[in-house]
Amino acid sequence: MQMTEPFAATIAAVVPVIWLVGALEVHQMTKIYLVSAQYLESTAREGEKLLKKIGEHPTADQIVELNKEMSERLDDGVEQLKTFPPAFLNVLWAIVVMALLLSEFEALRWLATDNAGPRPEWAVYMLVSTVVGFVAVTIVPVAVAMSQTLAHLRRGKKRHAAIRDAVALQVDRLRERVDAYRDQTEALQREVDAARSERGE
Repeated sequence: MQMTEPFAATIAAVVPVIWLVGALEVHQMTKIYLVSAQYLESTAREGEKLLKKIGEHPTADQIVELNKEMSERLDDGVEQLKTFPPAFLNVLWAIVVMALLLSEFEALRWLATDNAGPRPEWAVYMLVSTVVGFVAVTIVPVAVAMSQTLAHLRRGKKRHAAIRDAVALQVDRLRERVDAYRDQTEALQREVDAARSERGE
């Protein structure tokens, strides 16, 4: 492999496109991250207001109600933040950008130099850095999207299970009430039967 004018011109044209796509992806992820952070902040503020409202000596019922109101929202906010890639990816993207910057500079320098020579080491470097750039702008968004989708599925399953358990609990309580009414009815019927038998009816 060696440097040729078409190769250098292609690298010089492709690298800025990779930068642009990467910058747009970073911007989009940052916006989503900020929305999640704002959600957490608003939930925390709401929690502080509710804590002030119930005072320093809340009743058990107030604590249960506060926990019910806030825990799901706080859990949702934390889960949203978990769906984002770890911070080290920012460092990796910065390294990729620097590698691409060097490729762009060398491609333009080679094009601007008369008889610059084949420079096979630079040709290999430019090819590798450009492929790595393509991979970065392709794989990271897919990984983030999959991570968010899986997190939403986990939250959905958790909510579904909680609702199912709550409904089952309500059904059990209703059955207990029906059983209690039936027992009371049977007891009343026995008393009525006993009173009739005493009167000889």
